[in-house]
Amino acid sequence: MRINKVELNHIAIALFEPYTLSKRYGTISHGHAIIVRLTTDDGLVGLGEADPLPPFTAETPATVMGVIRDILTPYVLGKDPRQVVRLNQDMDSCVTGNLMARGAVDMALHDLAGKTFGVPAHLMLGGCCHAELPLFAAIGGGSPEIDMQAIQRWIDRGIRYIMIKMGAGSIAQDIERMRRAADAFKGQARFIVDANQGWTVPQALSFAEATAHWAPELIEQPVDASNLEGLNRIRQRSRSPLSADESLSGLNDAAQLIRSQAADVFSLKVSKNGGLSRTKKIAVVAEAFGVDCLMNSMLEFGVTQAASLQVGCTLPNLFDFGHAYGSVLRMSDDITDFDGNLHDGRVRVPGGKGLGIRLDVEKLEHYTQDYSCARP
Repeated sequence: MRINKVELNHIAIALFEPYTLSKRYGTISHGHAIIVRLTTDDGLVGLGEADPLPPFTAETPATVMGVIRDILTPYVLGKDPRQVVRLNQDMDSCVTGNLMARGAVDMALHDLAGKTFGVPAHLMLGGCCHAELPLFAAIGGGSPEIDMQAIQRWIDRGIRYIMIKMGAGSIAQDIERMRRAADAFKGQARFIVDANQGWTVPQALSFAEATAHWAPELIEQPVDASNLEGLNRIRQRSRSPLSADESLSGLNDAAQLIRSQAADVFSLKVSKNGGLSRTKKIAVVAEAFGVDCLMNSMLEFGVTQAASLQVGCTLPNLFDFGHAYGSVLRMSDDITDFDGNLHDGRVRVPGGKGLGIRLDVEKLEHYTQDYSCARP
């Protein structure tokens, strides 16, 4: 068995409604992704996805396309896709950084290997600990009144775990939003807040102090990703545990966060963290040091969501909250059937081979903005 074709599609699909993050990232109207298809000489197809979101990520759709097309493709064409570890080593030898590009290929390799062996990808990662997981939904930055409506809509859909995006307005507004949400939905929903680096250390400490009575179950990435000392200070004085997202890309980042005692929870994103292989390694390191993992997401379509689920279902050290497997519910459309795994505020682990999803090729072509194909 050999890989004899590598196809790349840059797709863009509108969100149902614009999504406001912190002041660093503004408001987003579309999700962009690079879809990777690796085809073997016997007709099997493996799917991968990269979800660049500049400036949240250094990688852009154009750089992901370029790195996979020009650098990684020559390393995988003609190779046996079942040799996942070896091919990841080959990719590591020719590319520095670019975890999203490498991760998309890693996803496709796991999908192909699982289809070849006739097993779900999670069996190649140690097996399934969770047959299903609760979902969390994220609401964008807004006023308390807008928050109330958004939270109620998700509760009406069976989701009881909510991430509130903060850091777009003043710290006084964010404090009021937390108080109002906690009071209005006490006993109905549980909350985490994500400032996406939108606060300063004094602002984060002010938030933690002012909301002590309404403390969220987690505060995610309150300050600049490089400010590990600041994260440690906030962690020491906050009633809520602290989660690292932008501060965590690869294993070296995980080691630095642990040494600095800067986080209680690692926010894992399979696309940002470089695919199934690397994300699983980060989770294992986290478990060894008593750090829990939150399965989070970029603005993702069904391929990345499925890959993330194949990892998340294997982890014994998941944070006691919902997990981000509802990204496709935020999109106006998807190119896969992943949403068939969602029900009553939970996600089921699919039992199919590989990533366990089906691609709608017509939709893929409809939403494609750029395309590349390579053969030996």
